Amino acid sequence: MKNKYFNLKLKFQLFYPVLIALIVAIIVFTFFLVNISRESIYQIAENDMLLEATTIKKMFERERELKLENVKTNLKVAHRLFYDKHLRFSRVIDKVEGTNQFSHIKHEISIKQLLWGGEPLLNSNTFPDETYELFGGTTTIFQKIDSGFLRISTNVLNENNERAVGTFIPNSSIVAYTINQGKVYYGRAYVVNDWYITAYEPIYMDNELIGVLYVGGKEKDIEKLRLTLNTITIGETGFPFVLDIDGEIVLQPLDFRNKIIDKTLQKLVMSDSVKIKRFTSPVYNVEYLLAYDYYSDFGFHIVTAIPTKELTYVPLKTIIVNSIFIGSILVILIIIMMFSITTRRVHRILRAIKVSNTKLKTTKEALKRSEENFETIFQNSSDEIFVSDLQGNIIEVNDQASKSLGYSHQELLQMNILDLKPLKQAELFLKYRKTIIEEGAYLYDSEYITNSGDTIPVETNSRVLEFNGETVILSISRNLAKRKEMERKVLSAVIQTEEKERERFSKDMHDGIGPLLSTIKLYVNELGSAEIGKKEKIEFVDQVNKMLDDAVTSIREISNNLMPRVIHEYGLVKALEAFCEKVNQTGKIYVDFNTTGIEYSLDKNVQLILFRVISELLTNTIKHAKAKSAYIQLQKSDDNISLIFTDDGIGFDSKTVMENKNTGIGLKSIVSRIKSINGNCEIISKEGKGFKIIIEI
Repeated sequence: MKNKYFNLKLKFQLFYPVLIALIVAIIVFTFFLVNISRESIYQIAENDMLLEATTIKKMFERERELKLENVKTNLKVAHRLFYDKHLRFSRVIDKVEGTNQFSHIKHEISIKQLLWGGEPLLNSNTFPDETYELFGGTTTIFQKIDSGFLRISTNVLNENNERAVGTFIPNSSIVAYTINQGKVYYGRAYVVNDWYITAYEPIYMDNELIGVLYVGGKEKDIEKLRLTLNTITIGETGFPFVLDIDGEIVLQPLDFRNKIIDKTLQKLVMSDSVKIKRFTSPVYNVEYLLAYDYYSDFGFHIVTAIPTKELTYVPLKTIIVNSIFIGSILVILIIIMMFSITTRRVHRILRAIKVSNTKLKTTKEALKRSEENFETIFQNSSDEIFVSDLQGNIIEVNDQASKSLGYSHQELLQMNILDLKPLKQAELFLKYRKTIIEEGAYLYDSEYITNSGDTIPVETNSRVLEFNGETVILSISRNLAKRKEMERKVLSAVIQTEEKERERFSKDMHDGIGPLLSTIKLYVNELGSAEIGKKEKIEFVDQVNKMLDDAVTSIREISNNLMPRVIHEYGLVKALEAFCEKVNQTGKIYVDFNTTGIEYSLDKNVQLILFRVISELLTNTIKHAKAKSAYIQLQKSDDNISLIFTDDGIGFDSKTVMENKNTGIGLKSIVSRIKSINGNCEIISKEGKGFKIIIEI
């Protein structure tokens, strides 16, 4: 009995999380289904409502097209009626106060009296009234004046509700321009104080343009458009409405007449170019789905609106009810299935759990030994090991790092790698770190500043890896102080030996060839003896002088190349100025040399190395770069010396050249020389982008 109770309890314990997970899954599925359905409903509704707005716009366009067709027909009728009577000018001159219909500027105008069927047309209502009885709309007879075309007979009313006789269309308008071209104008035009669909036909007399015959009708028939709008239904509570360019309501359904459209909604429609929008009215606290379009000819903003609740309430309610029903059936089926299959598997699960616990215990012990072994290796490494995040914050360090840098373990964990770098290397270090993140690993030389302010040169090998579920950078730094010191001493000794050997060789050459030249000169002086024939003297003198010139030239070149004495006598700056001047004299390239703060008492080794480096850089530029100019900036500030060398040549892939064992020998020699005096080099070059090297000592 006890075992049965235990098994039943165990079944419930096993089933309980499955049941919870199943219910959560059903809820989540229902939630996502509701959201997907809501978006689908919105998408369909948006398309339908945008189609409704476009349909209304098409209705307005069709209304305008019909008006234009009517105007063309009316012009034919007016033309026939107008030319049924004789047209001529009398000798009478009428004076009219003309008003520009656009600027409203007035001035007096003198015109010949135009007679139609023997009656003056000025202020005559006969023709406009006859046309109105025939086809309705507005009609006007214009007479040509210097400023444009003057209304002399019309049924177009001004703002005072009087016939607008005396107003004129200026020559600057598109209508006047078309008429003056001898063409008929059809289309939209501003007439006195409103927009009309119009037709303007030139009036000729004896092949001379004397005026214009006009017919037209107001562009917007608001009442007719309102009737059209009332034929459109949007759901049960949706509605269309139209705003003018000032945001005022010009059209709305009749059953919507007593309601007030939210001013915030009007402002949104006027300012937003998006054609579909969801909007919550702060006045009614109702969310609307809006679709709107703009009809530029009328200046109308056409809007269709429907509450989103109407769109989603019934469909989403149906989805939720169906999901609950299906989920309940599914839960019941799973309960029955779980109870039917767990009885014989409970004991198997218990045995499997026991075996699993045993294996887990063994695995934990092995993992613990592995962690202890790793900790031993990590803490007893002779190199400094840092683990930092991608922003450079230190996550973990070994004991050797604390010992070398003079900080406690806790102090280092509160620091950023940049805190341990000299200020001059900060930008370069950030560049290295970017390379590490992009390429996954990088080997570079750098420096650390200890707690006491000392600088330690290091070679750092960094790699990106996963640590405790986080992407980090593992950096192993090897102290290069002793090795660099040894390299510096060796290279310094080599350089000193080389310079001494060159000095000795120069001295030997000078002392050896000097006496020879002196002997030659003495011998030349003896040529004045009368015992030697004239012809022999001339030949001998020519030969000796050539030998003398060659010897002097050889001595000068050998002495200068092997040991630039100008450095010893005048210092590095004078030597470089002389060298650059010599290069400029060749005409192959122009070298701009600038220097600041370089003292004559600079260490001889440093002077010689800088002279050799700059000479090598200029030689490479002349030989390979095809450059037109080079720039050298050498300056000293406090204890730091900086050298910047650039040229505008063809450039090269610096990374490829420096990594290739068979290329870049000259550049690698320069880097070695600079490192021998505790300097750093940064080479920047790309194909077609010139060459630049920055040296810091």
